Amino acid sequence: MTMEAGMERGGMGRLQGALGQWIDVSRPLGNGIPVWPGDVPFELRQRRVEGLVVGSFSSTCHVGTHLDAPLHVTPGGRPVDEIPLGRLIGPAEVVRVSGEGPRVGRDELPPGWRPRAPRVLLATGSFAADAAAVDDRFRGLEVELVEYLAGCGTALVGIDTPSVDPLASTDLPAHHALADAGIVWIEGLLLDHVEEGLYHMVALPLPLVGADGAPCRAVLRPLRGSPVT
Repeated sequence: MTMEAGMERGGMGRLQGALGQWIDVSRPLGNGIPVWPGDVPFELRQRRVEGLVVGSFSSTCHVGTHLDAPLHVTPGGRPVDEIPLGRLIGPAEVVRVSGEGPRVGRDELPPGWRPRAPRVLLATGSFAADAAAVDDRFRGLEVELVEYLAGCGTALVGIDTPSVDPLASTDLPAHHALADAGIVWIEGLLLDHVEEGLYHMVALPLPLVGADGAPCRAVLRPLRGSPVT
């Protein structure tokens, strides 16, 4: 049996097959997907040319599930096409937080908690999968939390909101703290259908040369021995 023949679509965002169950944690890109207020909206255009459907699209680089490159906040910083792939592939831990306020703090983590993987994905539940717009109800990150994760050797932080800083933020302290610590960050993940635990993560952005960010296709597969298996 070929790999293709051995794979089939499972439930929402799941792909099952010989390699195990993969969970899609990317937001589908389509016309009407919410973007940051004032940013370039995503628009897919299609036309028929000599019997073929030919499409094109325009969009902000920061749409849906996307990676922010250091260049986004640091002039002369590394663009998205220079992010090492090793940062984007490997063990990840999904952690749920349920506090209130505009930023997730370290005190919302379980007592004594330390990351069990070099990639930490924070599920805040503060930005719905079917959200119609980016508003001020989603949560960002406290700098103290970023510094704690950096001290633990975290290589990547993901969050299920449009930004690691709240909508009203102008100085973007969480962005700068992540960039200064050398941590890669991904925004806009879909984690409401994912249990806490350890996963193998693959999150690859489009290799847009010189870009400050790019959409990602991010998927997770439960690791053996994790509570999710």
